[in-house]
Amino acid sequence: AGGRCLVAKKKAKAELPWKLFTGDCRKTLDKIPELGWGKPKLIIADAPYNYGEPYDKHNDNMPWSAYLNWSHQWISAVTDATASDASMFLFYPDELVSWIDVMCQAEYGWHKRGHIIWAYTFGVCNSKAKNFSRSHTHILYYTKKKTVFHFDAEEAMVPSARALKYADKRANPGGKVPDNTWVLLKEHLDEVITTDSDTWLESRVCGTYKERQKDSPNQLPVPLVERIVRVASKPGDLVLDPFSGSGSSGVAA
Repeated sequence: AGGRCLVAKKKAKAELPWKLFTGDCRKTLDKIPELGWGKPKLIIADAPYNYGEPYDKHNDNMPWSAYLNWSHQWISAVTDATASDASMFLFYPDELVSWIDVMCQAEYGWHKRGHIIWAYTFGVCNSKAKNFSRSHTHILYYTKKKTVFHFDAEEAMVPSARALKYADKRANPGGKVPDNTWVLLKEHLDEVITTDSDTWLESRVCGTYKERQKDSPNQLPVPLVERIVRVASKPGDLVLDPFSGSGSSGVAA
């Protein structure tokens, strides 16, 4: 909304096709059929949180009722634009996650398959110390149909503690599917990811990081999005990000 909407096919053998639309996603999603690529099979959306960030033409400081109405509009547009067997992953903070979750299930018929926690120990600045420090984001995982969707467990396997720490012969040598708490910390990635706890470890892309893009206050780390693309789409599938920001979803696809 007031930003960029990106669609990209998950890389297959042929050259990777992609298209970046500049404008309001509520008005540009209807252009996807013109590409002739079919409908998106995977949606990855990290929408503005109404925190007052300077997002170009988008008003990120709307009255609460206006923000909810705006959320209804873009979720409705995405629902209409996607394939019948699509999957959707939405990123939201504590203040909004419950409202959006009810909206997606009760009003737009999305089936909830998971509620993932992305935790990062390099949390958001809390200089006033008036509350607990924010160090996680919710990732809501839905499918358009309850029983028809793509989920490739082999693309998300991680080693288990049973194998690495205890050398237990009963452990699956192929690893295990990650649990639904993803704790991601850049400096200790190798140390932490080797366990079978419910953690995925990846730092935020903080303002001081060299990979931080200009005017991207909530830039998603590519490894985080890569896991979603790998597990929830097949080569050649169309991936849609209605709020592309720095383009992490396109890079991951």
